[in-house]
Amino acid sequence: MNPFTKSTLFLRWGMLLLVLSACAYPGTGTDPARIVNKTAVLIADFTPPSDYEPDFGLHTMGYTAVAYKNGSIGHLYLAQSEMEADGDALQQALGEMVPGYRYEEENLTVVEQRQVSIRNQAVTVTISEGMGWDNELLRQATAVFQGKAGPALLILQQPISQWDDAAVDAFLTSVR
Repeated sequence: MNPFTKSTLFLRWGMLLLVLSACAYPGTGTDPARIVNKTAVLIADFTPPSDYEPDFGLHTMGYTAVAYKNGSIGHLYLAQSEMEADGDALQQALGEMVPGYRYEEENLTVVEQRQVSIRNQAVTVTISEGMGWDNELLRQATAVFQGKAGPALLILQQPISQWDDAAVDAFLTSVR
């Protein structure tokens, strides 16, 4: 996959998350916790890290997304598409991101890849590091897995000062 296609793919998913952040799940009112809880179960069952609180959720036009936040820097996103082709494209793009790979748009460098089990599937988690919006060093875990209704993208981002490998592994293990 060429860099333009890869950038376009990540831009498309990023724009989806941005647009979805302004939306709400119908029939739940405006309570973020209720919206996120009703939406998250459409993607997978999981226990978010204890210091993350619901931010937004949406289920529309073949896409489902939820977000959690930890202060102003820590974020957890799960987005699911009902189109299998999206999963193939995401998996191919993430497969090219080996340790040392740097993606300039996000100012992150891949430092590690590890195999974990998510929803009883062997999944490669890509760990990246870089500077966040607040000029704080952050770490990010990214994975593609099969959600309940299609391919899903998981992004967990925290300041390095708060990163705890055991807690991240516990969260990833909780995704079922």
